[in-house]
Amino acid sequence: MAADPILEAWAQMMKRPPITPEMMVQWKGLVDRSIEAWSRALSEVMATDEFAQLLGASIEQWLAAQASVTGNRAQPLPALAAQLGRIEERLRQLEERLASSGESTAAARAPRRGRRRRAA
Repeated sequence: MAADPILEAWAQMMKRPPITPEMMVQWKGLVDRSIEAWSRALSEVMATDEFAQLLGASIEQWLAAQASVTGNRAQPLPALAAQLGRIEERLRQLEERLASSGESTAAARAPRRGRRRRAA
């Protein structure tokens, strides 16, 4: 069984003396790899029909619970369907933007020294 690279990096870091700048660079690399791994895994799960159905059922249950507490059942189903359509469209746009920025991810992670954002 192949060893987990994240655990290997952690083990190497723990063998070293107290925190050094090099160790902080390694720690940041470990955190970045962990975030990327979780992001990939969650993106794959959220792209499935099963997740969409579960999310839809959860939202319906939450709305029913909220309506029973507040007594407000006035919001019609078509309005909810329209809102869900807008949310799905926004998600699609975000996914496209993320996919198109995938090529520039490495460049975005490179340290940008000497640059400051101007106030709008």
